[in-house]
This record gives sequence, structure tokens and C-alpha cells, in this order.
Amino acid sequence: DTGNSNVGALEHRVLQSNPLLEAFGNAQTLRNDNSSRFGKFIKILFGESGTIAGATIEKYLLEKTRVQHQLEGERNFHIFYQMLNGADEALKTKLCLGKSDTPADFRYLVGGDQSAMSTEDDAGDFSHTLDCLRAAGVNTVTQQELLQLVAGVLHLGNIVFEVEEHTG
Repeated sequence: DTGNSNVGALEHRVLQSNPLLEAFGNAQTLRNDNSSRFGKFIKILFGESGTIAGATIEKYLLEKTRVQHQLEGERNFHIFYQMLNGADEALKTKLCLGKSDTPADFRYLVGGDQSAMSTEDDAGDFSHTLDCLRAAGVNTVTQQELLQLVAGVLHLGNIVFEVEEHTG
């Protein structure tokens, strides 16, 4: 029955959205290894048979300052570490990242003591994030553009501006 397959696909997409929200909106803090740096309200609508008929997700209070600065012992948003540890050499080249680039190479990722971080499976989580993007209907081209933006944020963080004082 086509109706049931559409419902199953919708349920799968809704379930796959949570790891995406975590990758792009959660960070390791001093109190929690997977702390939400935003709020979300998920409204799920069920049909008469008890299957998911629709859903909406609203986000609010996104912590914008986390990108630029973290407290000692905290990490930035998970997606940065996932991408650096999980992207293969070809993808890193497309993103203008060196094959051996680590979080220590980017100012936005070195706010805390990296040795104090819990060991996480960033590479495996990156693969899962990409799977979730596919399941959510994000095509390969859009995925590449999204990752280019994430890499661009890291590169922008490494720009240093110098002020020249003019006397005269």
C-alpha cells in the first residue's frame, strides 16, 4: 500500500532529524557531553491508525556566541569535529581543508583544553550525520554546499586583522 510506505518514509525522516539537530546545535560543555545549545519544540501529528501523519520542528534561543568562544574544557558544535575527523581526503580537498587538519588548527575550536575532552566517535558520527541528511531528503550537492559553509566558518575564524596606526 502506497499510503503506508509514505507514512513510513515520513516517520523515518522525522526520526532522522534529531541527530541533525544535535550535530549542528549541540556541544560538549562542562556539565554535559551533548548539551543542546538551543531549544526545540517538536510537534508530531498522528493519524487515526496511530502512525505519524505530520510533524513540525521549531528552534529558539540558538547560542550564537559558541562559534566564536567556548569556556575552558568545552567544545564547539559537534559538526565541526565530525567533519574534521570524519571527512575523507577527497571531501577535505573540496572543503579546502588539509588532510591532516585537526581542531587544533582552527581558532574557533581551541577555546578549551582539547586533552580534557571526552573521546567521542566524531568520524562515525559524521557518517551518521551524512546518512541523516540523505534520509531527510538533502541531496549530495546541497550536502556539499552545507559542509562548505561549515568549513568556511572555520576558515573565517582563522583570519587575523591587524590595525595600522597612522600618525599625521
